[in-house]
Amino acid sequence: MKRFILFVFSCWIGVLAHAISLNGVEYTIDTLSMFSAGPGATYYELRMLRADHKAGRLDCWLMTVDTRNPYVSIEQVMGKDAVIGVERPSAMAQRKTTETKIFYGGTNGDFFATKGDVGVPVGFAIINNEFARVPDNQGDRRLGAVDEKMLGAIGSVASFSAKAVLGLDTMNIKRVNYTRGENELVLYNRHNASTTLTNDYGTELLCELAEGDTWHTNCTVHAVVKSIAKNKGNTAIGDGQVVLSGHGTMAERLNAAKEGDTVTVKMSFKIDGVNQNISQCIAGDNYALIVNNGQVEQSNFWNELHPRTAFGQSEKGDTLLFLVVDGRGMSNGCTTKVLGEIIHYYGAYKAVNWDGGGSSCLYIRPFGEVNNGSDGSERAVANGMFAVANVPAADNTIAAIAPYMPVYSLPRYGVAAPKFLGYNRYGVLIDTDVQGVKLSCAPEVGEILSDGRFLASGENGGVLHAALGSITTDLTVRLITSAPVAIRLDSVLCDDKHPYTVEVQSTIGNSTISLLADALTWTSSDPSVATVSASGEVTGVKNGYAEVIGVLGDFRDTLLVHVEIPVAHTMMWDDFRTPDTWTLKCPSSYKPQWIVPGSNTAPVDLQFTYKKDRERYIRLTKDSVLYSLPDTIRFVYATDALVDNFYLSIRANNELHAQNITITPVAEAGDEVVTNIAVKDYFGTDVAIYPLHMECINFSLKSSNIQGTHHLWLKGISLLYGTGEPSGVEQIALQPAVSAKVYRDGQLYIVRNGVWYNLLGTIIKQ
Repeated sequence: MKRFILFVFSCWIGVLAHAISLNGVEYTIDTLSMFSAGPGATYYELRMLRADHKAGRLDCWLMTVDTRNPYVSIEQVMGKDAVIGVERPSAMAQRKTTETKIFYGGTNGDFFATKGDVGVPVGFAIINNEFARVPDNQGDRRLGAVDEKMLGAIGSVASFSAKAVLGLDTMNIKRVNYTRGENELVLYNRHNASTTLTNDYGTELLCELAEGDTWHTNCTVHAVVKSIAKNKGNTAIGDGQVVLSGHGTMAERLNAAKEGDTVTVKMSFKIDGVNQNISQCIAGDNYALIVNNGQVEQSNFWNELHPRTAFGQSEKGDTLLFLVVDGRGMSNGCTTKVLGEIIHYYGAYKAVNWDGGGSSCLYIRPFGEVNNGSDGSERAVANGMFAVANVPAADNTIAAIAPYMPVYSLPRYGVAAPKFLGYNRYGVLIDTDVQGVKLSCAPEVGEILSDGRFLASGENGGVLHAALGSITTDLTVRLITSAPVAIRLDSVLCDDKHPYTVEVQSTIGNSTISLLADALTWTSSDPSVATVSASGEVTGVKNGYAEVIGVLGDFRDTLLVHVEIPVAHTMMWDDFRTPDTWTLKCPSSYKPQWIVPGSNTAPVDLQFTYKKDRERYIRLTKDSVLYSLPDTIRFVYATDALVDNFYLSIRANNELHAQNITITPVAEAGDEVVTNIAVKDYFGTDVAIYPLHMECINFSLKSSNIQGTHHLWLKGISLLYGTGEPSGVEQIALQPAVSAKVYRDGQLYIVRNGVWYNLLGTIIKQ
């Protein structure tokens, strides 16, 4: 018996709706996804739409990290582990991950050089308590930093000072891992590269730390001179080693050193005037912090709309926030003021603006880049900041499960099929689609259907229980009293072999979702043309038109059904015997002639005179509709000319522009070419693509053709339907999207991806 239900969903909807004011404009926030990204971390996929329904969508991607979690650390990674060089954030994380040290989430970092030494970060960089980069503009850049206790240390102004004491001589260290200038002393370590990358105009002391000493941003350490290079640069730097490199007067002072001498290095680092032992640091822009002491910056900000990346911290510093806002596409992008307002809304007491644009990337393991980067693919950048799971041992056993969304918003009698994530005992995400989870709930909340989905058939929302053996979790179901409903398409083309289930949609919040068609009562205005089942499945019966009507309570909508029934498995669409239905274009020197033979079995001969010309093409144009729902389009021709390639220009009904399907024939001149184009491989399976429109066929000829008369024998365009089984030959030919049939020396061959097969499927040549 059919269950009358108000709304039945074929997929879950998890929407947590909030409101936010951004630069004085009200937005609604839909939380499209929310789950644990790793130990102590929560991931959010957010969509913000203007409350006044004007253009201005913002897609946001956020990860918050509780650094009090015992397994969590924060680490910066430089592209290819060097000052010079770039790398995608996902590649950084994957390269650094081991079985017990898992880089599970993070973003891109600093602005960087895009010319010359590509990848050099603009500002300060600190990695694992060591200076990786100390630039000239020390106080010019805002800082996204974490101290040695893994607490946020975001600040406005940095200052660095360092000295090297050799005997009685105290020398100022100008910078770290930076180009050595005139009369300067610079310190180099492994973060620079495997060498100092210096010239030969100086002196370099290769040193190793004394036993028990470690580098910190505020420290006094002792280093033993292992070797001295005079008037020779580019010293190799090993693990645990540093190089003091001096030029001019500083080189002269270093020349006093001997192997075995001890150099005392004293370093000081301040953020906003306070000495801090910083573990990780990435610099941001040269404007103000976008959030400072709980206040969003109101005047000193970037006012252009772009993709953005921000790094923030809570007031105590024990929660860190990684935020990316998409732009230059469906999402508009934002100013740094709006960026500050968003990250402040989610708990940032301080926040810094990092590199944006095509660099903006939020990485979540194992999904990779989760935002939609404006470059179309993830960009290689200078550095990134990551949350890291440090676990005692590798563990691939599921110890906990969680849904992608903890709250499901459903209408009365709505159906949800939640997907679950699996975590090991340390909170590391190890399975993105856990199978075998069983749902249960109280009768007043709903019931579990035979296929395992949840039906919200109760009077109220409530708790939905999920179990994987002894492992359990809960979800919250929120009951929505009403939602708009509509049939997706206005009309559809059908046949008798491709049943179509009517697509019904509803909207909750800012999300459009599909409904189960069997929620509605269906009738056909003319069952002799098209029938419709109780589940909304439409099947064509004979050529003609009929209306399919869906009713749900007070809702009523109509789908116009146009039925075209193919009479055979293969039907000729055009045999080129009516040339006036085609428009022919080619160079005027070709002087083309259509020759239509009297015999119906002989092909049409398009005769032309080839002459060398800058343009070498023959184009046949005909904007016409292909009959019914072909699975394959077959084009057959032969020519004694040499064809570089040809394309069929075909437009799907739901597209404004045609798609050029280009084929490079493998046949030799004079051979018949049979080309099969599998429709689904190029246009997909959406029924809205039909009817297909053929717009033109274009041949590109090779310049090596012999001048004179040539022939293009057009043998027809056929349409293949699912009304019969193809022959063995056709089965071979239809496997790829494009293949060819070639007759050679009285034998038939199938050519696919450059491989020749006989009719038994044996490879003849490659």
